[in-house]
Amino acid sequence: MLKTLDDILEDDSLFESSSDSRLFNTKRYRHTITAVDKKASRKRMKTDFTPYQVLFQSVQADIASGKRQIKSISDVEISQKSPIKKGNFYIDNGIMLYVAKIYHPDTKEEFSESTTRKHKVHLIYENGTENHIWLLSLVSSLYDTKRSGRLVTESLDEIDLLSEQVDNNVTTGHIYVVKYAGQDQRFLSMANLYKIGVAKDIQKRLCNTVNEATYLFAPVQLIESFEIQNMEAKEVESYLHHVLADKRVDLVTQSSTGKEIRVTEWFIVDLEHVRQILNQLTVELQKN
Repeated sequence: MLKTLDDILEDDSLFESSSDSRLFNTKRYRHTITAVDKKASRKRMKTDFTPYQVLFQSVQADIASGKRQIKSISDVEISQKSPIKKGNFYIDNGIMLYVAKIYHPDTKEEFSESTTRKHKVHLIYENGTENHIWLLSLVSSLYDTKRSGRLVTESLDEIDLLSEQVDNNVTTGHIYVVKYAGQDQRFLSMANLYKIGVAKDIQKRLCNTVNEATYLFAPVQLIESFEIQNMEAKEVESYLHHVLADKRVDLVTQSSTGKEIRVTEWFIVDLEHVRQILNQLTVELQKN
């Protein structure tokens, strides 16, 4: 059995031939997954991670909206026709990674795509670490069934493709975010005060807020809503409330009879934070 990365790099039988365009024969894959590059280990980025963090958040938003998909690597045959590309996103062992660079380690020449075993890749991970490994090591890791390799597709811009995907989805409800629109200055003075709830029909749910304690017996303004598909909307609401527990505020209002009522489903939170949580939840569910 092959033990080291150098063993694999010298084994031509694992690579494509004129009659087989695949990067390597997956029937022999059990020999490659034992390879270990002892010099390669993920480290914290030496440069600013912020631009990449924004990039990962953008991709997560695309996945959540359906513009990108997550596909099992077993459904994606890495080959000369479908090579590893600079700018691609993959998921390895539950962690999303970005192919920042493909290059020859000796000449430093860079490539936009490759299936060449002598090339290395510079990988950026969503947790702020980076790595320089052999291209074959990346492919081997992705095809390891224990690591559940995934490919994040490129953004789908064609309307017909998007429409086809939406038809296959099932909407279970909507998460809504509303803002207090009454007259009580205690609540009006609280910046970023929002109620986050769930409903199948938002308009119907909000038609009688002036008579409901949960809305502080006042009109509200709908700020944003999120369509929830293929997962229970009520569970998404519970997850949001759990994650935002430290942002929750206990409010006290009075009923028409003067009775004090404590209301607990309001939060002081930035809306962008809510969007990121929902996007991340969608991505994590698709990783599994």
